[in-house]
Amino acid sequence: MTKVNLDKLQAKSNGNIETVIAGTELGNGALVALGERKGREAMEAVAPSNTAELLLVAAPEVQYDETKDQLDITTPAGKEVRAYHLTEGDLFQVEKALFDAPASVGDVVTGNADYGYTANVDSRTTFKVDAETKFGHDRRDMYLLRVLTV
Repeated sequence: MTKVNLDKLQAKSNGNIETVIAGTELGNGALVALGERKGREAMEAVAPSNTAELLLVAAPEVQYDETKDQLDITTPAGKEVRAYHLTEGDLFQVEKALFDAPASVGDVVTGNADYGYTANVDSRTTFKVDAETKFGHDRRDMYLLRVLTV
């Protein structure tokens, strides 16, 4: 699955976090749009579209089963997970595995229908690839993304 690192997000200090439930398994770093309300606080997580605000999925990476070697935490379909509203200028890193094609520094990307990232095609929410990075003790290949538009 995938990793995410929240380098600088306004939502971390302002409490601008949604609880979402998806009909599919979500890896950390996935992008979702909001659908219908699913209870008092939870919202349905739907696939990104070019006209929707996109939120960043980032579940706490806690090992619930210490007998397993869990480098990646995923949220199963139908379970609640955190999704962050983004603000222009926010910075975060996501694993390259979430991209449908390799990106270069300076490229502008957005969400795709598979909850990942793709080249920008005139979308409401866009991100600029600021750098190629390595993250974690296993030195994963990541992209540092800056939020351009929300």
